[in-house]
Amino acid sequence: MILPVPPEGQFMSLAYLVPADLSLAQVVDATHSVRVVRGWIDWLETQLASRSNELNLPAADLFARTEKVSAAEARTKDRRSKALEDAPSFSDALASGSVSAAHADALANTTARLGDEIKDVFLGHEASLLDEARHSTPEHFARHCRSLADRISKDQGVERSEHQKRQTTLRRSICPRTGMGRISGELDPELTERVFGALDAEVAALIAKPGNTDADRNHLAAIALGNLVSGGHQAIRPTITEAVVIVDLETLRDGLHQDSVCELSHGIEIPVEMARRLACNANIVPVVLNGDGVPLDLGRAQRFANHNQRLALRAIYRTCAFDGCDVPFERCEIHHLVPWEHGGNTDLKDLLPACEHHHHQVHEGGWTIKLAPDRTLTTRQSDGTIWAQTPLEIRTGTRAKRDRQRQRERTSDQTMPPLQA
Repeated sequence: MILPVPPEGQFMSLAYLVPADLSLAQVVDATHSVRVVRGWIDWLETQLASRSNELNLPAADLFARTEKVSAAEARTKDRRSKALEDAPSFSDALASGSVSAAHADALANTTARLGDEIKDVFLGHEASLLDEARHSTPEHFARHCRSLADRISKDQGVERSEHQKRQTTLRRSICPRTGMGRISGELDPELTERVFGALDAEVAALIAKPGNTDADRNHLAAIALGNLVSGGHQAIRPTITEAVVIVDLETLRDGLHQDSVCELSHGIEIPVEMARRLACNANIVPVVLNGDGVPLDLGRAQRFANHNQRLALRAIYRTCAFDGCDVPFERCEIHHLVPWEHGGNTDLKDLLPACEHHHHQVHEGGWTIKLAPDRTLTTRQSDGTIWAQTPLEIRTGTRAKRDRQRQRERTSDQTMPPLQA
């Protein structure tokens, strides 16, 4: 790799400065030289960070140990390096001192919170972004980046949503061999939420009927669909569509950020604008985890978890609460940590979703479980040995998968070699 020539003139002029002897014009010139030199050094750091990562030495660890900076600052330097790999014109501008490290950090902070598709569109504006950075303060440039990213996110999300609606289809046919009807198709996320929600409610009502407790759920789902279409449904159907949107308050209020969660209850990610529209058009059920305003804690008043408690648990859990189990929440039973018949309360802090297998393991298999205040679940086998300790993952959908992948990558990183003094 050929490095740009360092700003030797500025280096030399600064080396022999006596600030107390300078005129105002000389102070201004010297400050300009400092900016150029600092930009070149910051650029060189990004190149060293890239090479360090290539050599399986995490750049954040490198900076923390060699430069004695805080862990947060070390991560910032590493993030800056990765952002400039995607925006080479910013790298050249930093080397020449025409933009600062703070401008590069504004770019890095914005791109770090974007998905790959939106990030590619955002970086397609690299030339105009660089022009904006050269003529504005880092604070103004950061606002410009956020505004552009939010606009692209909205446009992309709405465009994708409209495309999904156009692609919604239902295919029907009769199998000539068996004489059975066949139904298949694809539904857009909003319609999926409504259809799945109605099916879930109808299946639950069918299961509650005598003789259906152990029935195959796919079989019941087919009957449920027929009931809903033909008007013979068992469940009480709301007159207003009930939307269950899991979204953090910051995203709903201000737009996407690095840790945004915005999805329907069945795990389908949706644009923020759709979430806001559903909030206007639907009967919103608040998911309150502390019992404030919603009767989530029922004590001994009733045995089974109520609708709002199930919604609250669904906001916390995507699947069965037991370690490694991927049975969807909708197919789980709500387990009392202290059995209701033994004096346990139907309170949220004492409830968690368990699939049929794990529910059986607790009740008949001799397993014991303990739920900490932070909802870390400790599971012990019948002989008392700890089978798993499972911390709660509130993040959902593809973001949770991405977080787990990052954790695996960090765990598998090569141990950092000792650095020479």
